[in-house]
Amino acid sequence: MRRPKSNLIICGGMLLAILIACSYSTVNLSSLKIGKDKTVSSESSSFARNDTIYAVAAVANAPGAVKVKGLLAFEDVEGEKAGPIPGLEKTIDLPGSGTATYTFTPPTSGWPKGKYRIEVTLIDDSGAQKDQKTATLTVS
Repeated sequence: MRRPKSNLIICGGMLLAILIACSYSTVNLSSLKIGKDKTVSSESSSFARNDTIYAVAAVANAPGAVKVKGLLAFEDVEGEKAGPIPGLEKTIDLPGSGTATYTFTPPTSGWPKGKYRIEVTLIDDSGAQKDQKTATLTVS
């Protein structure tokens, strides 16, 4: 027959194990913001044809080095095939948690009017994709 004291010890040990397991979070993209200035002090999803587009992705809970790949893609732009825009993809190496900032400068003729997508992918040091976030914007 078990004693109530031993049940209390077992329950306490299980609670401690659960608390320890919950305290370890996995690496993730905690946010993706887009705007018209490098720090994205004010988020925006509407841009003019000659605006520079900035994206800031925040990486959280990274125990070590990670890669953050960002790209700009056509989503619904007249005369353009949907998908990544050639030359507008960049991978940033971070030593751990932090931010990755992307700058997308318009072509000389300006961005074609339409809907675009910014896609950011988080990759760990083994090359495995850990998280992904997207944001859409419109050029008018």
